[in-house]
Amino acid sequence: MKPKQIIVLSIIFGILAAGILLKSLARSAGDNAGAAQGGRVAFARFDPAKLERITIRHGNQSPVVELANENGIWKVKSLWGAQADPVKVEALIEKLRSAQGELRGSGKKLFTDFGIQDAEAFSMQLFGAGNVLLLDLRLGTQKAGENGYFMRQAKSENVYLVDANMEELLGIFENFKEAVPASAPWADLRLFNLDTEKVTEVAVFRIQGEEKTRVAGLKRETDPKDPLKISWKFLRQDVSSLPDPDKVLKFIAAMNSIQAQKVVDPGGPGYGLEKPVWQLAVIEESKKTFLNAGSKDEKAELLYVARSGNSTVFGLQASFFDDLNVDDTHFLKDAPPVAETKKDISQDISTALQEEQEQAAPPSAGGQVT
Repeated sequence: MKPKQIIVLSIIFGILAAGILLKSLARSAGDNAGAAQGGRVAFARFDPAKLERITIRHGNQSPVVELANENGIWKVKSLWGAQADPVKVEALIEKLRSAQGELRGSGKKLFTDFGIQDAEAFSMQLFGAGNVLLLDLRLGTQKAGENGYFMRQAKSENVYLVDANMEELLGIFENFKEAVPASAPWADLRLFNLDTEKVTEVAVFRIQGEEKTRVAGLKRETDPKDPLKISWKFLRQDVSSLPDPDKVLKFIAAMNSIQAQKVVDPGGPGYGLEKPVWQLAVIEESKKTFLNAGSKDEKAELLYVARSGNSTVFGLQASFFDDLNVDDTHFLKDAPPVAETKKDISQDISTALQEEQEQAAPPSAGGQVT
């Protein structure tokens, strides 16, 4: 083979090799799409479907916030097992799952600059079944601007800048560098989570000793001839009028919107729940829920309440309790203003005319003309 032919073949092979290399690089870039965008890297990947427990702490300090998923319901295990606010828990999970950071440094010598050493950083550990560690993160106490936070995986020396309001997500509302994560902000303080369309009965009872008196009772009825036609009626047989449907719906909305002030130790004394003085009963299709209240704590302006089948005890502000402590009269339609009838108007006109005639009439015959 001539030298010229060898050179031509070498060029061809070189072009083919370059094409293969470029194709390989393009495929690699495609495979990594999403892992790094605009210099940001997804460094905290985990499968949310496998997540069963989350712990949060500051350095080596205690207490530790512990959240656990029990049968699909998140609970604050570090707060007497109270139900957790699902919105707050899901917000944290989603933020960690989708977190992307910009590499800002690597090496233990730089940890102090970011406040991200194990002893001073916030620790967030995510566990799966069998206590398997899915993710172990460190959150530095040194911030970058309003929402810039430094994070790293526990076993990594790479530090990333993440744009996320971590203080709000973790329920920290004090000096970030000195704050100790608290369990209370994670609690779901709602007394009810009712589906308005499924509520069929509401009743309020006042209890004195062994005597339980129903002071309010409402039942929803559906017209058998027209399933879309729904009406509310009083449970009392001696009430002929119908309740105002708007007031009934507003009361159900109030039950859903009212939140307790705090969760308290269920083993604490003086709640009065062993002998409740008040009860609100709700039937949601076939599900019954009872909210019991103990006597009022005059000093704290609180009433302690608890739902049936739930060990969580709430401290409820007395003013909010007053919105629930109603009787049947609360649901009566407002009486329309008394309107003047035609007869009343006619009488008024006749009276006015008579007075006018009397004033204009001449003196009687027996009188003297002056």
